[in-house]
Amino acid sequence: MKKWMTDKLICPQCLDAEIPLDLTARETQGDDIIDGEMTCPQCKAIYPIEQGVAVLLPEKTRDILSDHGGYNAPGMLSAYLWSHFGDLLDDPKATQAYQVWSAGFTPTHGDALDVGCAVGRLSFDLAATHDHVIGLDTSIAFIRKAREILTQKEISFDLIVEGHITEPRTYCFDESQDFTNVDFIVADALALPFRERAFATTAAINLLEKVPDPLKHLREINRVMRDHSAMFLFSDPFSWDEAVSPPERWLSGNGNAQYSARGIDTMRRLFAGEFGVFDPPLGIAEDGNVAWKIRKTENLWEHITSQYLIGRRE
Repeated sequence: MKKWMTDKLICPQCLDAEIPLDLTARETQGDDIIDGEMTCPQCKAIYPIEQGVAVLLPEKTRDILSDHGGYNAPGMLSAYLWSHFGDLLDDPKATQAYQVWSAGFTPTHGDALDVGCAVGRLSFDLAATHDHVIGLDTSIAFIRKAREILTQKEISFDLIVEGHITEPRTYCFDESQDFTNVDFIVADALALPFRERAFATTAAINLLEKVPDPLKHLREINRVMRDHSAMFLFSDPFSWDEAVSPPERWLSGNGNAQYSARGIDTMRRLFAGEFGVFDPPLGIAEDGNVAWKIRKTENLWEHITSQYLIGRRE
C-alpha cells in the first residue's frame, strides 16, 4: 500500500463518524508499505496489509477472502486480464471498450476512485489525468495482480487456451508512464473506506448487477463524490442475477412500478435526482453502448453490451 494512501482511509465499519485509521508499518520499501496493519481507534477493527495489499473489508464481508472460487479462481485472472488489456496485447479479437470508457477523462485537479476495478485497466487510464487514483475490488486475486502490474510495469500471464493448455502473454508499459499516483486495495463497494466528498471522479464499470444492494452501492458513490466539479462514469449490462441480489432490489426488470422497466432509464432518473440517491443531481454529458468481451478459453466467450452514462456536476 502506498504511503500517500494512509491519509485518505477511514474505518469502513464507522463511516458515519469518519474515523481515521492508526497505521503500524512493519516493513516498507520506498513509498510502499509491504507489511503492517491499520486499526480503528473507535471499533478496534484491524485491517491487515500483507504483501503490499491492504484489506479494508468490514467484518461482515471478510469471508470473501477465503473463497477460492468466483472472482478469486485462477481461470478468472486469465479471462479478466485479456478483457482489460487485450487491445494492448494487439489481439485482433480485443474490443476497444476501455478506450471508449476512458475517452471522457480530462486533466482534473483531484483524485479518482475506480470501484470494482478488477485487474486495474481503468485505474491505469485514470492515472494520466488525476492527482491520485485508487482502484478497489473484493477479489484479493485481482488486487494482487493489479499491484503486481503496478510495481513491475508489466502485464504477464498465462492465457488459457483449453483445459490446462496455456499460452504466455506479456505487455510492458513504457518506462515514461508514471504510476506512482495509483494504488489498489481490497474493499467493499457497499462500505467505501473514504470520507464524504473525497473524489473528483468515480467510476463503476459492470458492477451494479454484481452487488447485493445496488441502491446502497450508488448511495456510497454519491457519498464519496464531490458535490461540484465532479464526474461519475457508470456502465452496466443490467444482467440481474437472483444469486447475487434479490429481485426486489433490482433497479429494473422486476415489475416494480417505482422504477423504469429498463435499467438505463432508471439510471437516468437517478442521475436527475429522483429517489434522492444523487444529491446534487448529475447532468448527463454523454451516453452510449460499449461492446465488451470476457474470454474464458479459446472457444468460450461472453459477449456483453454495457450501457454507459457520464454524469457531471459543475
